[in-house]
Amino acid sequence: MKTLNESVANAMDSQDVEIVPFLPYILQDFWEIGTPAETVINIVKKHCKDYSNLRVLDLGCGKGAISVKLAVELKCNCYGIDGIAEFIETSKEKANEYGVGGLCRFETGDIRDKIKTLEKFDVIVLAGIGQVFGNYFETLTTLSKHLTPQGIIIIDDAYIDDSSTFKHPALLHHGELLKQVEMSEINLIDEHTTALADATTEFENLQKRCKELSAKHPEKAALFESYTKTQADEYDALENELVCSVIVFKKA
Repeated sequence: MKTLNESVANAMDSQDVEIVPFLPYILQDFWEIGTPAETVINIVKKHCKDYSNLRVLDLGCGKGAISVKLAVELKCNCYGIDGIAEFIETSKEKANEYGVGGLCRFETGDIRDKIKTLEKFDVIVLAGIGQVFGNYFETLTTLSKHLTPQGIIIIDDAYIDDSSTFKHPALLHHGELLKQVEMSEINLIDEHTTALADATTEFENLQKRCKELSAKHPEKAALFESYTKTQADEYDALENELVCSVIVFKKA
């Protein structure tokens, strides 16, 4: 199994664990990292009831934007876990800032280990962090053990259209994704394609922070330049080659 740092690096589109300690600095201009919280809120409103009694598990929660905004909008209880301690501190600060500190709990940890000891939740969110638990069959099998009978799993990911010849080392064609889902005892019940809200500004901020780090740590300039290049390629793929989608699952 990959180490936590390897898993975090991969989730942030890097193969180099050396980048992990610098991610809080590089991503300081972001609160929502990837998945639009509004999309998740609308999905929960559509597929769930009795919002204030919902128990939400936000795996790889980043800086807590989804959990905090869900708690503000629906008054539900949210539990977020992420592998980067600085992100968790920001999550706690944001929850207090938005007046939902009593509804949100955040914890630093490896979600692959934490999931083994958790109870059941009404909503499980796995937002934009890739195949941390394995492929779709493995992921859905793992998460379904912690889902209430009427609960939903929300996964934000990207896939390759079946008509495309584009190749990506970590992503599936849509047809293969569906085959893996069919192998599980989980049904795909809804899907929302999404688009990057402001990719140019996001990348410019990221690039600026990497340049600042290169100036502060010239001996690691190649690391930051490589990460910038990887992110440029990833943004290009997300905008031009991939289908970005928030997919909703429920027990059969």
